[in-house]
Amino acid sequence: MKKLYILMIAFASVSGLNAQVEGTWKLADQAGALGVGPGLGDISWWSNQTADLTTRACLFDDSVKFDASGSFFNYMDGNTWLEAWQGVSPDGCGVPVAPHNGANAATWAYNATTGELTVTGVGAHIGLAKVVNGAELTSPANAPASITYVLTFSNNNNTMTADISFGPGYWRFVYNRTTVTPPAPANVTFKVNMVNYTGVGNIANGVFLNGTFNNWNGSNIPMTNVGGTNWEVTIPLAPGQIQYKFTVDGWSDSEQMTAGTPCVDLVADGFDNRALDVTADAVLPNVCWASCDVCPGSGIAELNGAELLIVSPNPASTVFTVSFNDKLNAVEVYDLTGKLVKSVNGNATEMNVSVENLEAGVYTVVVRSAKGDFSRKLIIE
Repeated sequence: MKKLYILMIAFASVSGLNAQVEGTWKLADQAGALGVGPGLGDISWWSNQTADLTTRACLFDDSVKFDASGSFFNYMDGNTWLEAWQGVSPDGCGVPVAPHNGANAATWAYNATTGELTVTGVGAHIGLAKVVNGAELTSPANAPASITYVLTFSNNNNTMTADISFGPGYWRFVYNRTTVTPPAPANVTFKVNMVNYTGVGNIANGVFLNGTFNNWNGSNIPMTNVGGTNWEVTIPLAPGQIQYKFTVDGWSDSEQMTAGTPCVDLVADGFDNRALDVTADAVLPNVCWASCDVCPGSGIAELNGAELLIVSPNPASTVFTVSFNDKLNAVEVYDLTGKLVKSVNGNATEMNVSVENLEAGVYTVVVRSAKGDFSRKLIIE
């Protein structure tokens, strides 16, 4: 029985890794989907241009399928791109030439550790039929029994890049799934400090999170009181744009946000909601009720008085300077999702921070010191 469990675990592990490859793929509908050059990833010798999507449409509508059973299929719908080595002149669209016509049975195997994909079966291939390990074919009769490619994945495993050395250089083929796999949800932690709440709702009956992700239900996403006036909840969200707000006692009371403030959506629909672009797991700042800013006393406090903390220039473009009346242990920069995008350690009362690689927008600068942690808003333009 123990051996059976081990085999089952091993099979499940292999199946999970193969899921990256399983499915039907087509060459990416873009310039550079096919390319060749002297080194890995270098397609400087030749690459398809946008116009080739039309002139070689018979190639770009071909597909390859990696079946869960281990079978591999080339689909060409009776028409594909042919070249001189296949006996045609000039190069152009035509009836697939054996053995590169998908007629022979073929299989596939993927090694996730090395990234190697092997298609086995005379004529089985991805990319261009002429490209094989260590050579380019000069005759269909020389087709090998198998070809191995090195794969990398991106775009949530919906884009597959295959590289292969043919001797003097490398070919690269970029494929997209024909049926896109939805991205994995991101775990986002929402926080709110109710210290300044003076509304009509009864906080004793709970603070809630509502938004486009729960159809503004009212009470199906309760938040947890984590101490004092601080509430939080973590939920999984699909990547993309959302709107949300905090409410009290279901919908007994809700935030009234101020239009034009940094965390509010720009949709002119008569509602001013908080907005967030969900891209990855994130812990959002502990904001004050009906405010984009954190509350005093919520761990990171806004200082009053420029004589204590100065962030300049503000707006900044490439570098900003933080001046404080005590030694700074660190300066951190957070985007509106609460993601740390820059961190600089130090031991001085003044520190310079480069932001030339950050996108324009509104950020929060947090300073860490023996006196505590404090923040300022920063605009990067």
